[in-house]
Amino acid sequence: MIFSLRLAAFALLFALGAAGAYAQSPDLLPPVTRTYAIVNARIVQAPGRVIPRGTVLVRDGLITGVGATVSIPFDAEVIPGDSLVVYAGFIDGLSNTGIPAPKPENNTTTQDVSRSDPPDAAAGIQPERFAHAMIDPEDTSIADLRNAGFTAAHIVPYGNMLPGSGTIVLLDGTSAGRMVLAPDVSMFFQFDGARRMYPATPMGVMAKFRQLYREAERRQQMETLYASSARGIARPAYDPVHYAFFPVIAGEKSVFIYADNALEIYRALRLQQALGFKVMIGGLYQAFDALDQLAAANVPLFLTLKLPKDAPDAEKSDSVLTTDSAPDASGFDPNFRAVSYGDVAAETKNLAARQAIFRQQYLQTAADLHEAGLRFGFTTKEVKPADIHKNLRKMVKAGLPEDAALAALTTDAAGLLGLSDNLGTVETGKIANLVVTNGPLFAEKTALRLVFVDGKKFEVEAKKPDATRKGADPAGVNAIGSWEFVAETAGMKGILTFSGSPDALEGTLEAEGQSLRPLQNVALDGNRLSFEFAIEEVGAFKAAIVIDGNTLDGTFTTDDDSTLPVTGSRRPRN
Repeated sequence: MIFSLRLAAFALLFALGAAGAYAQSPDLLPPVTRTYAIVNARIVQAPGRVIPRGTVLVRDGLITGVGATVSIPFDAEVIPGDSLVVYAGFIDGLSNTGIPAPKPENNTTTQDVSRSDPPDAAAGIQPERFAHAMIDPEDTSIADLRNAGFTAAHIVPYGNMLPGSGTIVLLDGTSAGRMVLAPDVSMFFQFDGARRMYPATPMGVMAKFRQLYREAERRQQMETLYASSARGIARPAYDPVHYAFFPVIAGEKSVFIYADNALEIYRALRLQQALGFKVMIGGLYQAFDALDQLAAANVPLFLTLKLPKDAPDAEKSDSVLTTDSAPDASGFDPNFRAVSYGDVAAETKNLAARQAIFRQQYLQTAADLHEAGLRFGFTTKEVKPADIHKNLRKMVKAGLPEDAALAALTTDAAGLLGLSDNLGTVETGKIANLVVTNGPLFAEKTALRLVFVDGKKFEVEAKKPDATRKGADPAGVNAIGSWEFVAETAGMKGILTFSGSPDALEGTLEAEGQSLRPLQNVALDGNRLSFEFAIEEVGAFKAAIVIDGNTLDGTFTTDDDSTLPVTGSRRPRN
């Protein structure tokens, strides 16, 4: 995503913060039974493998029976499935689910370090950290992703260049230890440089990764030599960063690279080719510009479920543009030139048509990967759970076959992550991770009813009415309190605090290294919150926020009309 220079400057002023989550109370009582029988349901065991009417039996966390004739034990809770469809639980290829985002800290910790050669931790180089050591089982992101049908996830720590190692977890949210399925499956790497110190640029990040990799190779050789004959050889010093590279160098562990655009995809592949490590690539937002390179590399891929926002009038049309028909159908003229103020309206229309063409490229990326013969899973990193199924339907409408979409959520995701033995299909002996819907998965009005994770049953709550729609009741909306906001795409996090009364709100904005910023013109209209603030080094900003219970969603807009998407949640009261 391309931001204005003003927003880029704004991003530099914010340190990593916390998109907070209010804790939900754990179940105090154990379930009456851990045996469930979903009877008379349509069972989609895997893409293309369907039992039209049958039973799925779950006992002690495992699938113990699947088929048209399954004996139901006396202690089973029977779930009538006459109008239900059972699928394997979805698998998230990459996210920060269950890991609380770091809170804003005072910037004094980086003031006294060398900016050209900072300590590893200050530069965002912490591959020795493990995601499983950071899990908060009560983090609301777990329930949010589970309610979207995801039952397992490859999670990684927050951070910059090398935040730590990834972990496969089951999203039951009972305890951190219980959630872990595979504790150390990847070294996570991204082209996200350090703030105001080396390596700050993508080229610096690549150079630093090469340096660390080669240093780790030499240290491993020294360790091997010392292990073979220690006498007369100085003991090699322990370095946690270098040691974290050892399983990568040995080919026992992949580097999972998050590459959000085509240039980052090229750079990821160049690094892999130069150093020879095993790699998985996620993000792939602009994979349509790197299909040949990805096909030649033949590596595991995880496509983002993030999509561009709809055009303002998209809801008025049921048609989807195609790249073949878009220029003529939308009126785009590649040779158009505005020569006077009288051409402004025509220029605006031509620009909207061009945007529609590019928007369609993003919608068709999943279909393009499939047509190129590439297996891929999905990643929900930087994607709001409420957008997941809407975006999946858009991908299907843009040409991705439904079976391919289901495979990316289940069988292909399991295969690419090495989980096919216990996840990805509805089969006897596998972990009881299931999704139960009231209709075909990709149909517009289909809703999730039940999710099973490790044999534990969760009921999916019906969606709340959208308070922004006409006729919705926004009564009870309350902005007063502290909110942690995040703009993942720009690495900005901070805290908004509101006080006063609903009719006379005041507020402040806080971020690392910044003094408390007062908010101006704070107003709450129904569930729509607006305010303004200024940062001397950057300029003025206007905020347009929609509050939904304990979450917020909206934008910060600069006076040059650049926008920055913002999400957040209410901080729990002490």
